[in-house]
Amino acid sequence: MAIHGRARFYSGDGQLRIWHIGTHHEYEPDESSWDTVMGWLEAGVKKSERANYYIPASVVDLFADFEVCPTEPLRNGAVQHARVKSASHRHYVMKE
Repeated sequence: MAIHGRARFYSGDGQLRIWHIGTHHEYEPDESSWDTVMGWLEAGVKKSERANYYIPASVVDLFADFEVCPTEPLRNGAVQHARVKSASHRHYVMKE
């Protein structure tokens, strides 16, 4: 399924989430796509700045059109695990 979302890594507790913009729903990448999404986030940090951060992926948000395949049934109010297949129209925003 295609969604417009924001990917964010929370370094304090190690959560990686994709918020489906316009909803209260979030997806967590499964084991097969976790590293891919982290790589997309890290790609948004300039190479010259990566050494300044312990976890570069934690300093940017990635807005994109994601293709996700949920791997478990929807439960209202719960984060849903999903395989993240792609992210197009990527736009990065540095966190303040």
